[in-house]
Amino acid sequence: MKLFGIAVSNYYNIVKLALLEKQLTFEEIVTLPSQDKQVLFHSPMGKIPFLQHGNLFLSESQAILFYLELLQPSPRLYPTEPERGARAQQIHQFIDLYIDAEVRPLLPAAFFGAQASADQIEQVSHRLKRSFQGLSQITDFGPFIAGEQISHADLAAFMTFNLCQTIMTKLSDHDPLAPLSGVGAYIDMMMRRPSCQQVIVDQQDALAQLSRG
Repeated sequence: MKLFGIAVSNYYNIVKLALLEKQLTFEEIVTLPSQDKQVLFHSPMGKIPFLQHGNLFLSESQAILFYLELLQPSPRLYPTEPERGARAQQIHQFIDLYIDAEVRPLLPAAFFGAQASADQIEQVSHRLKRSFQGLSQITDFGPFIAGEQISHADLAAFMTFNLCQTIMTKLSDHDPLAPLSGVGAYIDMMMRRPSCQQVIVDQQDALAQLSRG
């Protein structure tokens, strides 16, 4: 099994967390997003991550997570109880659509020296406040984000919360996670998992290499 992408990407790391949690053996292949024909052949929009397993190539992080769950159901990351399963999916999609998508335009300014205006940063801060308020309505840290057991929603939450907080604290004094009660203890709990520790260390190393050019 091969995972293509770069360790600075939170979507890449969400899939990597699933592979680590399921203790699947995999090789990491450093691959940049690209419109190169070879990349497009395996990932139709040229995005990362994409996964190779035998003759199968699969792109889009949520599709890859679902495949890994079907391939190796234990430990389970997709709850089988209907209400909790639907809630985990709702939270995951909410994070992708209303948190990651909102903060992503500021990523070049936070990490790659691009410029972002004070007005742009303030607008993102305002939208993130609304997004996290909305997320608080469907989130119950009990202790995981969708109940008693870890789920794919936790992988998305852990990586995206980290990205969001890192970007906003670099560019402003705004703490985007403030509206989400209990999130500090939740992040501390997730950081005690070996998979999360490994992914964060690898991401920080990749960012450091990138900054050195």
